[in-house]
Amino acid sequence: MKNLKKIVYITAVAAALLLVTVCIFNTLRSQKLLNGALEDDARGDLSISEDSTDIEVEDGLVRLATDAELGNMDIAKNTDSYYIALNVFERLVDVEQNEDGSSKIVPSLAKEWKVSDDGKKYSFTLKDDACFSDGTPLTAEDVEFSLTRLLTVPDSEQKAFTDMIEGAEELQNGEETALRGIEVIDDSHIDISLKEAFPSFVSMLGSPACSILSKKSVTAAGDSYGTDIRYIIGSGPYIITENSDSFCRMELNPFYKGDEPSVKKAEVRVMVPAVMDREFRKGRLDILDLEYVNPEAVSFYIDNEVYKNRLVAKENVEIISLMLNTKTAPLDNIKVRKAIQYAINRERIINEVYGGYAELTDGIIPKGLMGYNKKLQGWLKYDPVKAKELLKEAGIGQRDVIELAISSTADTALQKFTALIQEDLTAVGLNAVLVVYDKESRLHLRRTGQIMAYQFQWIADYNDPDNFFYTIFGSKDAAERYSSNYADEDTINRIIKARNITDFEKRMAEYST
Repeated sequence: MKNLKKIVYITAVAAALLLVTVCIFNTLRSQKLLNGALEDDARGDLSISEDSTDIEVEDGLVRLATDAELGNMDIAKNTDSYYIALNVFERLVDVEQNEDGSSKIVPSLAKEWKVSDDGKKYSFTLKDDACFSDGTPLTAEDVEFSLTRLLTVPDSEQKAFTDMIEGAEELQNGEETALRGIEVIDDSHIDISLKEAFPSFVSMLGSPACSILSKKSVTAAGDSYGTDIRYIIGSGPYIITENSDSFCRMELNPFYKGDEPSVKKAEVRVMVPAVMDREFRKGRLDILDLEYVNPEAVSFYIDNEVYKNRLVAKENVEIISLMLNTKTAPLDNIKVRKAIQYAINRERIINEVYGGYAELTDGIIPKGLMGYNKKLQGWLKYDPVKAKELLKEAGIGQRDVIELAISSTADTALQKFTALIQEDLTAVGLNAVLVVYDKESRLHLRRTGQIMAYQFQWIADYNDPDNFFYTIFGSKDAAERYSSNYADEDTINRIIKARNITDFEKRMAEYST
C-alpha cells in the first residue's frame, strides 16, 4: 500500500519567522516491521514472540494500525488519514520517491500536460479510460469540482493548494460563483490558469489534498460526505467497505485501471501504541509502524535477530516543532520566544522520546526537501544560561504562564515530548503548565488561533519549500489556522512572491540564503 506526513529559521525569507516556532528535529527514517503474516510460509509465525498464537486470517488481507481517529474521510477537512485517501482516490499526477530520497513527477489521471511560455496556464489531457469505483466516467468536470471545492467547503484545511488559481480570491469573497481560472474544454481536457507563475504547481497537484472526487457522489451526499461510505467514491485501487472513527476496511476497486495491487484487502484499526505493540507480537497485525511505539519497543525490534529481515525503513521529509502563538503574552515578546529556543534540550527529546531515530533541524526546510542546505545547520545550541539572560531582559518570571496544549488522546511519545519541554522551560524560570483539551476542542482552538503553544508536525505534501513556507505562514488565515498568528506583512509578501520566481536557482536562494 502507498504511504501516508518536524522549525528554527535562518534563511532570507524566513529570518523574520525565526522566533515563531522552535524546531526540534526531523525524523531520520520511517520504519515499519512486516510480521510473519506477510511471508508466504509464515502467517502467524510463532517465532515472533512467545505470546504469539495461531490466528486464522482471510486470504489477501493485511492488517494495520494507526493512533489517529479515522472519522471523516473528506480530504478537504481531514489531514490525519492521508494514507487512506492515497489508496482510494487518484490525482492528476503522482510523485514517486526514489531510494535516495529524491522524487519525480509521473502521470496519473492526466496522461499529459502542457505549460504556457509565461508559466501561468496548464493544459491537461486526462486518460481515456478513467472512471470511478461505481463505474461512472471520471471527467474534466470532476477535476474542476474537486479543485474548486478546496476553496469553498466550510472548514477546509486545504485552501493553500488552489488559492493560486485565477479567481480564487473572488470566489472565496463571494464576488464570483465559479473559479474563473479553471476551464473545462471537454470531458478529457481542462485548462487551469494561475494568477502568477508557480513552478511547483504540477508537483503540488500530486498531493493528497488534490485528490479527484466524484462530483455526482459528493453532491448527492450533501453534509454527510466523508462519513457515509456510500458516497466516498474514488478511482484509486481500493474502495472503503466499512468505516468508523476506529476502523476502516478497504477492498479492491473492480474498476481500477492501474496494475492490480498485491494486497487485496486491508483493515486499519485505531489503537494506542502499547496495544499496537502487543497485537503485533501476538500476530494480530501484519505491519507495525515504529513511529507509533515507545523507544524501548523500537530498540527491542531493531536489536532482535527475528525481525532484522522484516524491517523496512525510509527517510521522512518532515519537521516536528513547538509552535508559539506570537499574539499571546508573554510570547508576543521576541526575547521570550528566543529564550524558549535556547531553553529546549532537543537532543534529549530525540533520545528519550524517539530513541535516537531523528536528527536536529535548524530551519523550516527539512533534510530531503528541495532547497535543504546542510551549511545552514548547527547554529542553534542548547543554552539555558542564555535563555535565563533573555528572560531577565524581558522582565519575565514565574508569574508569566506558558501553556503547553496537549490532546486528551495524545500518545505516549507526544506526552513525553511535551513533558520534557515543560521541564526545560521550568528550569530557566518560566511557569510552564500542561493544558489538556479533548480532541475537538483543541482542534477548534488551534484553527481559531487560540492555542498558546503545542507540538506542530508537518510532513511534506510535495517536494518544494513552498509547502512549508506558504502553507504554514503565507497568509494571515494560515497563521491563525495553525495558531502562530504570525502577521508581519513584509515577510508574508516575500513568501508569496518567492513562490512565483520562475528561475529555480533564484527561488531556492530566496528560501535558503
